Amino acid sequence: MTDDSTVASKGDRTLVHTWLLEEIQPGDAITKDGLENIASHKYKPGQYTKLDLLLNDSWAALTEMLPLWLAPNMVTTLGGMLCGLSYATLWFLSPNLDVSSGEIPDWAIALAGLCTYGYYTLDCMDGKQARRTGTSSPLGQLFDHGFDCICNLFHISAIGAIHLSGGSIWFLLLQVTNQFAFYCAQWEEYYTHVLPHAHGDWIGVTEVNYGIGTLILANAFIDRRAFWEQTMGSLLPAEVIDYAPNWFEKLELRQFGTLGWFVLLTMLVFFSVLRVYNSVRSTSVFLSAVSKLISPALLIASIFLLPPSVIVNHTRYVSVCLGLIFSLITKKMIVYSMAKMTYASIQIEIIPFMMLCIW
Repeated sequence: MTDDSTVASKGDRTLVHTWLLEEIQPGDAITKDGLENIASHKYKPGQYTKLDLLLNDSWAALTEMLPLWLAPNMVTTLGGMLCGLSYATLWFLSPNLDVSSGEIPDWAIALAGLCTYGYYTLDCMDGKQARRTGTSSPLGQLFDHGFDCICNLFHISAIGAIHLSGGSIWFLLLQVTNQFAFYCAQWEEYYTHVLPHAHGDWIGVTEVNYGIGTLILANAFIDRRAFWEQTMGSLLPAEVIDYAPNWFEKLELRQFGTLGWFVLLTMLVFFSVLRVYNSVRSTSVFLSAVSKLISPALLIASIFLLPPSVIVNHTRYVSVCLGLIFSLITKKMIVYSMAKMTYASIQIEIIPFMMLCIW
């Protein structure tokens, strides 16, 4: 059931609340008004960082080297293909991303790092190519952000490959943290109509992507197991460990890094929630907005219902299933944001996965 009292304007249904049933006819994916809203949509990026401004001229210069006949969506596709190449390579070499699969060759880790650089650089060039060729369109944004959704799986796989955290709940914690934060960025745009690109002048999407690429590439030149399996007890001074809980002393560096990533992205999610609250300035609308975080939260909770043996022996398959469903509901949020359509708090697409986890 919906409440039309909060509709912002005619045709804009983003502030209308519904728990389960969305306002589309059977057989349709988008309403007529939604199609018109997508056609007239204007992309509004958030704040850029100092690194963005520093590299912008380089991205523009690289774009000038592209032939004018090359479609912007093909630039996006080439970046996605780099992610696919690295993901397939890592899967072939380490199916479960754990020690039982054997050591991953240094060249494959280096390839993953270089593919990360290439993917994000092309991601920064496709929009410039669109403006250069006069082919900018809302569909280009859909295509671009749709690839970003699916390429999250590549980033997670590459990070898991450098410290072989597959076969444990730590790998899935790394994955759900990343995908939930990405979902929240699209959720924020749904309400504020501005896609967050950074928090402050120094931390943003560019720093994260190039930082991940640098981390992965650097790991091609070290003994990864010896580095990541060090315990905090062996790394920190005894004076510090004496004041820490017992579990912290036994925590491995790869686990500590995952917790650090969780804390960082949790802070970014908190700021997203704060910006949405400041944008809607209505308790009822804000509570409706928060309810749209229920579906990804249920997805995260469902993996903890899986038997430990499934996580240990089939990490990759759980990761792919979870990642694709996360990608689906995130892409739907992107489409509905541009279409200004009502997005249900409970997405029925998550139900089969949850039932499987419970079963």
